[in-house]
Order: sequence, then C-alpha cells, then structure tokens
Amino acid sequence: MGDGSWSRSSSGRAPLPWALALLLLPWLVLWTLPQSLAGLMWAGLKRVRGGVRPSLYRFGPFLFLVVPEAPFSGLGISLGVVVLAGHPRVLTHEFCHLYSGLWLGWLYLPTYGLEYALFGHSRSPHERITVRLEGSTRWAWERTGRG
Repeated sequence: MGDGSWSRSSSGRAPLPWALALLLLPWLVLWTLPQSLAGLMWAGLKRVRGGVRPSLYRFGPFLFLVVPEAPFSGLGISLGVVVLAGHPRVLTHEFCHLYSGLWLGWLYLPTYGLEYALFGHSRSPHERITVRLEGSTRWAWERTGRG
C-alpha cells in the first residue's frame, strides 16, 4: 500500500453515515455469505502469507474490506464485502459489483461464473450492468482509519 492513492477518497458524494453502514453490514455479509467467506479467506491468506494489509473502505451505505492486491492477473475481483484490487482506479467498479450482486445474493457466484463462461467478461450481462452503475454513480469511496 505504499502508493498514496490508496489512502485518498475518490471524487463524488461522500459515503452515507457510519451508523447506516454498521447497521447494514451484518445483513450484507449474510446475504452475500458464500462470496464474502471466500473473500475473507483470501484476505486472511494474503495477510498471513504475503503480509498484505487489508483496509476498510466506505462506499455509499456500505463497508468493504479492500485487499490491495488482485489475485491472478486481473485488476480486481469483488467477493461480497471483500474487494481484491490491484489498483485504486478499479475500486468504484468493484464496489458497484456489490449493488448488482445484491439482486442475486447467494446465487451471485454461480450466475456470474456461468455468464463468464458463456459470454466472456465484457459481454456478461452482469458486467454490463456493473459498468452502467459505475458510470452513473455519484458516490465517492473513502478509506477509513489507518487500515
């Protein structure tokens, strides 16, 4: 996280109040449990084996745990309340995946995986919805605390 851009806020409307984020977090984790567990396990593994230090970020009414390293060769992956990102420029996009993923809940991973296999990344209906959300959102993200 040596890159100072990880600690800045993005431009746009400030995230909604902390109280709302804390109230929604347990429900969000439960609704996205399979993917959130996978993301938390990956974050823990990166922390223990690679020394990568995750940080909390706020976006809209939600809290996310961001691991500043993308797995494999991608720029970023969203797994429930965990975002694995290789660069801060992909954070808004990855945070928007949660909004589109909220419609699917536990079906997010199998649905997105099937779409990816059938259509590829950029032609996946889920990815197209996320890109539209990213283009229309006015919310900013901000890193909370020192992480």
